[in-house]
Amino acid sequence: MVTKLNTYKIRECLLILTLFFLASCTKEELYLSKDFEFPASLSPVKESYIVGDTIDIKIQFDKILEDREKKIKYLFENYNFETSVRIVELTNKSEPLAGQSGSIQSFQFLNKVGGIFPFGSGGGELDLVFTNGSYVLSSSMILRKSGVYAISLIINTSQPAQLINPPVGYDQITAGVGATFFILNSGEGLNFHLITQNTASNYDNPSPDDWARPVFAFRVEE
Repeated sequence: MVTKLNTYKIRECLLILTLFFLASCTKEELYLSKDFEFPASLSPVKESYIVGDTIDIKIQFDKILEDREKKIKYLFENYNFETSVRIVELTNKSEPLAGQSGSIQSFQFLNKVGGIFPFGSGGGELDLVFTNGSYVLSSSMILRKSGVYAISLIINTSQPAQLINPPVGYDQITAGVGATFFILNSGEGLNFHLITQNTASNYDNPSPDDWARPVFAFRVEE
């Protein structure tokens, strides 16, 4: 009887040790997908310009950024951002903004740091430079033709980043990047009414959830 009791106890101990070992080998994994806004500025900010005027375009943001909800920080060290620019002329009231004709050839670009390099009728490469822990671009756009235009700065991501302040309790965390957009001039003075007046898109009354509008509309006169 004593032998059987000892056998039962040994089996019970082995079972407990096995369960403990399996639990310790189970990894807790977490996949994050956070949205980000990247600051950009255009100046001077006006509704109407004159042919020959210049608009300065500047981008500068640190390699460490908080997500849009200000809850967590990501590290974008030597990150491969996919950036571009699109300029359209607002001429077709029956078409939305995305359906307007490209018109980047109506402008001349003078690049200082990084720069804008047109290709095709409406698009161009937006070349950011990573220096001293920041991503930087400085370029000037000379207005050469009258019309009503909209410029969009575009930023996309296709790879995870790194976490600065990861939550505890996880053995593996993937810092996935969700929606990413440039925010022009902190979202102020972007002349959305010109888009509403000259296209089929209604930009006058955006909802609180409709935050992704990295667009600046303007008029160029003779």
